[in-house]
Amino acid sequence: MSRIADLRPSLRDVIRIATPYFRSDERWAAIGLSVCIVAAQLALVGAAVAENYWRNAFFQTLQDKDWNGFLTQFGVFSVIGIVFVLATVYQRYLIQWLTIRWRRWLTTRYVGEWLDGPVHYRAALAGGPVDNPDQRIADDIRQFIDGVIALTVGLIGAVARVFSFVAVLWTLSNLVPLRIFGGSYVIPGYLVWAALIYAGLGTIVTHLIGRHLIAIDFERERREADFRFALVRVRENSEAVAMMRGEASERGDLLGRFSDIARNWYRLMRWEQFVSLFAESYKYYSRYFPYFALSPLFFGGPMQLGAFMQAGSAFNSVHQAFSYFIGSYVRIAELAATVQRLSQFERAMAAAASKGDAASASIDKALEVDDIEVRDPSGRKIVSLAHLGLASGESALLIGRSGIGKTSLLRAMGGIWPYVTGKVARPAERIMALPQRPYVPLGSLRRAVSYPAPIGAFDDERLREALGAVGLGYLAACLDDVEAWDRRLSEGEKQRLSMARVLLARPDLILLDEATSGLEQAAERDLHRELRNRLPHAAILAASHDDRLRDVYDRGVVIDETLQQREASGATR
Repeated sequence: MSRIADLRPSLRDVIRIATPYFRSDERWAAIGLSVCIVAAQLALVGAAVAENYWRNAFFQTLQDKDWNGFLTQFGVFSVIGIVFVLATVYQRYLIQWLTIRWRRWLTTRYVGEWLDGPVHYRAALAGGPVDNPDQRIADDIRQFIDGVIALTVGLIGAVARVFSFVAVLWTLSNLVPLRIFGGSYVIPGYLVWAALIYAGLGTIVTHLIGRHLIAIDFERERREADFRFALVRVRENSEAVAMMRGEASERGDLLGRFSDIARNWYRLMRWEQFVSLFAESYKYYSRYFPYFALSPLFFGGPMQLGAFMQAGSAFNSVHQAFSYFIGSYVRIAELAATVQRLSQFERAMAAAASKGDAASASIDKALEVDDIEVRDPSGRKIVSLAHLGLASGESALLIGRSGIGKTSLLRAMGGIWPYVTGKVARPAERIMALPQRPYVPLGSLRRAVSYPAPIGAFDDERLREALGAVGLGYLAACLDDVEAWDRRLSEGEKQRLSMARVLLARPDLILLDEATSGLEQAAERDLHRELRNRLPHAAILAASHDDRLRDVYDRGVVIDETLQQREASGATR
């Protein structure tokens, strides 16, 4: 990864990602909340300015031993404290409100783009720098919004402090001349220039030390996500791991991934300690540096204690505002890394969406394929098919050994595989493809059997009928049970569940990629016959590594070792 020293591209990406929300349907709520948050920040700055003037009056009462003035200043301090507390509490409340609204909108947008057809699948095929999209959506969006709000509010506060306290320092600079080696010099705003130079030097040094943190933080998030993904895979495949006694292998892999995290963490520690050593030293000594600088004016000049304390407080406020970049550098680095990840995710989704579906809408037939050639992402040829046509109600069995390319052909026909040339024509919408390994969503059995239709699309009678038709009638009473159905059901039961979905959806074209391979031969044949009998108008293309279902389908299409197609006659149902 190249070293990232220039933050300007990250700033442009921040604006590009953030702007759409403030132009969306929620723009007025977003703008209103933002204005209120900024108003609260300005109220805090106003309270700080009031406290600065209060310091002058308060310490002057101490020097004058003015008891009544002392009590009066405590009353003033109490009023300032009320403003400070209310502004702090309700600014935090408004930030939380804006954060959840913005996160909901941006999550909806990203999830919508990621699950816009097979974009999620094509993005994973392309490989490249985008990994763990779950982290992009669940973590990076939250970190992006938190970082943008915190840094923006902090920057506005810093600018407001500069404009508010520069006037105080400038005035004090003119009232109290600078004394050097016994001489008195009137330098307009010399305290302001001192604060600016002090903060500027600190900013430059901090950036030179900490510029490596962006790349290191980017790598940290990637390795953390890889580790979480590996843990989830072990959990989801715990039965297979246990059956094969693979615990030692998985343990070694997980600990190896964690070792990568630890190595990167030590790099992060090393560079953060350099940044922190300078930043904390700068912060610590800055608190009393102005008093040291102003001490000759107090001990040997006309400056009173109140003005001395006010000048020191104002100087601290100004140089802290000028030093905003120093105090926020680690968070800026984290935000820059987060923005990089989100930008890569957006580019990957856009690239996957641009590939589109090469299939055209079929008018005369349910499926028509001519001179199709399927390749892998690197361009290597996987399989080809000269011609295949299916009218409504017709069926065919695609036969070939394992690894010959049957699954790739079905993916291309289904419209999810982008690396394909030739003609594919099929229904624009009413198509359903079943993979060999069924997917069972989280939630109730009702959702699992209705999928991909929403809950409520089918009444209980239809759901029970579909379950009974595929041999799962014993589950009809469990429709509303919320369990880990993916783990409770066997592979054969999950394949039966997928066939029930087809019966409910009643598509025009059905693609079956060895979708019943987990069943015994007789049950498999009965299930395919049931499908054809209940959906007589649907076109069905099934794939199998042998010809055991030839008697169920109208004809067979054999893909042989030379990747050439040949017709094989078969009995009809």
